[in-house]
Amino acid sequence: MGCLLTGLAGMTAAAEMQGVISDWNCVKAMVHDGREKTLRNDGKCSLLKGYNRAAYGLITEEKKFYKLDDPGNAKILQLLKDTRDRDNLHVIVTGDIQGGTIKVVNISEL
Repeated sequence: MGCLLTGLAGMTAAAEMQGVISDWNCVKAMVHDGREKTLRNDGKCSLLKGYNRAAYGLITEEKKFYKLDDPGNAKILQLLKDTRDRDNLHVIVTGDIQGGTIKVVNISEL
């Protein structure tokens, strides 16, 4: 019985979050200064022309931000290839939050 309880204590429920995707290096500036202002002032943050980035982040409406894990980055890259408005890619992410990173289970475009 103790083994069963220990196993259950380690389990976490997957969280579902909505937000907009950004270059991970620009997330803090976007939360602090606003996405539009950051995009206007720092062209490197725009995903329109160069969307292949090392890491992506999710910014929620509550101004929280999370880094995506490597499988999540690969899924976002595929979504970015198939969309026109790359600087305004709204998604639903399902996964486990570990520290400031989402261990992505699923991502879908809103």
